[in-house]
Amino acid sequence: MELTNLLQITWVDDGHCYVCGPHNHEGLKLAFDITDQSIETSLVAEKRHQGYKNILHGGILAMVMDEVMVMLPYRLFGSVVVNAEFTIKLLRPITVGQRLRVRAAFARKAQAHQRLYRMTAEARLDDGTVVAVGSGKCVPVSKGL
Repeated sequence: MELTNLLQITWVDDGHCYVCGPHNHEGLKLAFDITDQSIETSLVAEKRHQGYKNILHGGILAMVMDEVMVMLPYRLFGSVVVNAEFTIKLLRPITVGQRLRVRAAFARKAQAHQRLYRMTAEARLDDGTVVAVGSGKCVPVSKGL
């Protein structure tokens, strides 16, 4: 889909986002904490999130890392963005039952109404071990809701 088509969509949060939506009964219902120009959430890998036996599916982790990246410009500036380009490097497996802290920040100082937000993200275990790193290029699709 071309960017011009993305701009024609009405972007509305109806509370059913799989990652953060409070009305999605199957979703993760994650909450976010913002500090300066970064955002963080945490989750415990559950059996229902596994790929291989007792190992968190990498796609679940990628989805959460994507979410923190797009959530930061939204929460700070009201900028509705999508991750137009996203990379993730999985550094080690996460076992079911482990708590992850997933954080995103701007790669460069950011402000409202930018045409592009360059983002970084990382996931850590409670003991500080980095288990994944990522980056993204988030583009605005609307100036807010």
